[in-house]
Amino acid sequence: MVATAAALKTWLSQFGWPVYGANDVPTDAELPYITVPVKEPAYDQKTAYMIQLWARTKENEALMQKADQICAAVGVGVRVPCTGGLLVIWPDNPLQQVLPDGNVRRVLISLQLNAYHCPGI
Repeated sequence: MVATAAALKTWLSQFGWPVYGANDVPTDAELPYITVPVKEPAYDQKTAYMIQLWARTKENEALMQKADQICAAVGVGVRVPCTGGLLVIWPDNPLQQVLPDGNVRRVLISLQLNAYHCPGI
């Protein structure tokens, strides 16, 4: 699980926003940021994997542009190296969804995740 979480955090960090576990956002974290679930799929299975982009804004455009950037990097599937193996991230449906809540908005990006490495590495 550690290898998967570290690889996903490193991969998502390339998009320029801080990345946190979905339930591990520091209380003093400033928007914008990305949250990711912390979970490990079975070796031979895909699992649903939802990335959330959060921003303080009244407009969706900048947030949607960041989501488009991440989705373009995923394409039809992207391989992400991790300690002892490889992760593969696939698009899911619906790929993106904007959820406004006052001045804080988020985009949900629905993906599927495979982890090809020995558990515990």
